[in-house]
Amino acid sequence: MADAKSKELEIVQEKVRQITEKVDALQKQLDEAVAKKNAVVAEAEGLQNKLDLANRLVNGLADENTRWQDNVATFKNERLTTIGDALVSSAFVSYIGPFNYIFRNELW
Repeated sequence: MADAKSKELEIVQEKVRQITEKVDALQKQLDEAVAKKNAVVAEAEGLQNKLDLANRLVNGLADENTRWQDNVATFKNERLTTIGDALVSSAFVSYIGPFNYIFRNELW
C-alpha cells in the first residue's frame, strides 16, 4: 500500500512539475508580450511628441509667412520713397553742415 501511495505521489508530483513548467513558459511569454507592448507604447509617445513639435513648427512658420508678406508689401512702398528720403536727408545734412555742434544738435 505504501508503494501504491508513493507511486501516486510520484505521478501527482510529475503532473505538478509539468503544469509548473507550462505556467513558467506562459509567464515568460506574457512578460515578453508586456515588454513589447511597453516598447511600442514608448515609441508611439515619442512619435506623438515629434508630431506635436512638427505641428508647432509648421504653425509658427505659417505665422512667419504672414509676417514676411507684410514686410514685402512695406518694403515695396519704402522702395518708392527711398530716393526722395535720401535726397531730403542729404539736403538736411548739407544745410546744417556750416553750423556749430550745439546748433546742429538743436536742429536735429
